[in-house]
Amino acid sequence: MKIGVITSAYPEHEDDPHGIFVHRLMKEVVKMGHEVRVLAPYTGDRTEYQLDGVYVQKFNYFYPKRFQKLAGRSGMIDNVKEGFFVKVQFLSFIIFNVVQSCRKLKDMDVVHVQWPIPNGLGALFLKWVYRIPYISTVYGEEVYLSKRYHVTHILKFLLHWSSKIIMISNATYKAGLNIGLSRHKLDIIPFGVDTSFYRPLNFTKDEKIFHILSVGYLIERKGFMYLISSIKEVIKVHKNVKLKIVGSGPQEQQLKNHISKLNLEDHVEIFGNISDVELLNMYNFSDLFILPSIVDSQGNTEGLGVVLIEAMACGLPVIGSNIGGITDIIQDGENGLLVNQKDIHELSKSINKLIENPDLKEKIAREGYQNVQNKFSWKKIAQEYVYHYKLYQKDI
Repeated sequence: MKIGVITSAYPEHEDDPHGIFVHRLMKEVVKMGHEVRVLAPYTGDRTEYQLDGVYVQKFNYFYPKRFQKLAGRSGMIDNVKEGFFVKVQFLSFIIFNVVQSCRKLKDMDVVHVQWPIPNGLGALFLKWVYRIPYISTVYGEEVYLSKRYHVTHILKFLLHWSSKIIMISNATYKAGLNIGLSRHKLDIIPFGVDTSFYRPLNFTKDEKIFHILSVGYLIERKGFMYLISSIKEVIKVHKNVKLKIVGSGPQEQQLKNHISKLNLEDHVEIFGNISDVELLNMYNFSDLFILPSIVDSQGNTEGLGVVLIEAMACGLPVIGSNIGGITDIIQDGENGLLVNQKDIHELSKSINKLIENPDLKEKIAREGYQNVQNKFSWKKIAQEYVYHYKLYQKDI
């Protein structure tokens, strides 16, 4: 079966974080014996390449090419805030997306759309012109932003023609129903994790330091400002705590300034993007993982929280905010702890609770690890997607 993928983010190498979860899904689909071709916007490096058996083509969406600023970096949602010039590129992106979809993917059996806005129109033309069915994965931000900018009717129109609509969590499923999407078209398939890679390692940890880890783009909705503030409270009781934040993004300098303002240079460190192997080691070297996501000023929030799943697969206890798709992963008190978003006091209290209760810490780590093995392996999730590909593929 030949599967086309239209996405606004796709990595150029294994250590590139942009759209890495899309690649991990497609890599598993290729392992199952299917051909996968990905169409994504140019981000400054290669235009055609293969990655783990997945054939990738990247298209230019604005000329002169050196002025392309919409794709890559912090992602389209944040890049488009940079001014009128980048907003204009969004319109040219839509046009080139449609043209290149019809040129590059016209012989596919089925097309898989990631982020229907802005990628759904290309798939729609493939369906109208070449009768190629498509399914769509909705991550949540499309729904929140379409409501904010009053373009929900466009999202609904694009999804109306989709043979199946995959939501990544119960939160996105409910959000889809709230805007009037057809219930019979909806299904829930979460992100996954490569459980053969993300796994517990035999590390000798530094018993004198309690290491806390958090990972993600340095943007507002990840809530790192609140996590850093909570560390100020935690070290009043436990002075041996150190927080490491892995990631890059537009909030980096703001976060560093916040660390300095709270005099936390000895307790909080921000790393840039690191390789998967380095991240695996960092998960295993840590004592606790925290995802402090919030509902941001645009009304956007965490669709699922794949880094939580990676941490749990490595045997780490986790704390997450009680919002979005995080509640699909964490059952409070069972396989992790949930806290109210932006609540610095509650977050610091939960951190102290796990530091002071090693039995509870071990219990939720054990339950979290088992939950990932049962529900979130990429192999299992790829099988679910391939079922839908076969169900809706083009009649021969």
